[in-house]
Amino acid sequence: MKVLFISPNSPFESIGGVERYVINLINYFKARGDIKTFLILPTTQKSHTVKDGNMTIYYDSNLCIPRKKRSASDIASKAEGFSDLLEDIIKKQDIDVICAENILFGPPASYSLRLNMIAALYKIPLMLRLHMYPETPLQIALTNELMWDHVSCVSKSVAGDCFQKGTDINKLSTDYLGVNTFDFKPISDSKFNLKKELGLESDVKIVLTAGRIITGTKNMLREKGMINLIEAFSRISPRFPKIRLLIGVAKASANLKDEFDNVYEMLLGYIKINNIEDKTIVKMFELDQMPNIYRGSDVLVLPAEKNETLGQIFIEAMACGTPVIGAKTGGMPEIISDGNSGYLVQPNDPIILAQKIEKILNDKKERNMFIKNGHKTVEEKFTAEKQFSDFHKLLKSIMADND
Repeated sequence: MKVLFISPNSPFESIGGVERYVINLINYFKARGDIKTFLILPTTQKSHTVKDGNMTIYYDSNLCIPRKKRSASDIASKAEGFSDLLEDIIKKQDIDVICAENILFGPPASYSLRLNMIAALYKIPLMLRLHMYPETPLQIALTNELMWDHVSCVSKSVAGDCFQKGTDINKLSTDYLGVNTFDFKPISDSKFNLKKELGLESDVKIVLTAGRIITGTKNMLREKGMINLIEAFSRISPRFPKIRLLIGVAKASANLKDEFDNVYEMLLGYIKINNIEDKTIVKMFELDQMPNIYRGSDVLVLPAEKNETLGQIFIEAMACGTPVIGAKTGGMPEIISDGNSGYLVQPNDPIILAQKIEKILNDKKERNMFIKNGHKTVEEKFTAEKQFSDFHKLLKSIMADND
């Protein structure tokens, strides 16, 4: 079996939920001797190819689209370069099935159109994998009207949204993301101590939030619930001298530096307005640091105000034995059972959020229950091994349906 994955989100260019999924995908499939896997990723460098175990990665500069305004001829030239690489891989590697990860978000529509035409020309089954909600009329049209043989969604929330917007129910499935439990686990093999690294005393409580502050050029501070959390934290911090808010900010790709810097300054402004500068730490962490960050924190909070498609960050934190607080939106209720494996709060309610943070820090019995049940949830439903094994079966079934 020969599978080609295409992702406009590269973990070597930026950090986010899709990028973490791509890392897990690489680690899983490069070790599979029965599957030859190929992956196209964007790069800001010169295009090149790397072989990693049973995985071949094509770093394609044509898939890296700068956010500055470009001429139509320039975009057409890059799209043509991408499709030339695609055809070359198909011809040389005899690809059996193609999975396009989130290709509707980022690259111009011409990339999806060319991909569909080439897959149809060579009669290769084509799957669209959605990590986000199609929102614009163009994204919805590309989802519903192109020749995808299957549309895989990362949560029931995304699948339901697609169905409501007209996607054929017979093409839809929900296929959750998983976490690498060899790295994300409660007990660490390293001697890393988060509080020591941050210059904090051992009895300080850390309230962690983490994620993108921009998606594309869009400011995500409110959508991710960071402003809400800052307001909630400002309510409880006067009563708890030894409490800190740690905001882990995901690195943006180089072509979004100006947009990132603007939103970063805005984040610092909200912290200052709420008078918690002395109790807030804002840092950028690398992906491989995150297991230690989760383990060193006392609670993870991400009260997204707009639908979070799934919430990979919750799965990772629960795998590391960190209790979580999310919001009753999007795919978060598919991970967190309210009052059993964490808390779910209504979006944009800093008063209730502050109460839940305080309770999870003070109620040891409930905290331990959340840790135990959260870890159990991950082991039963959200390991990378389980999810990629199931996804492999789905790819095989799509091939069989097209024979």
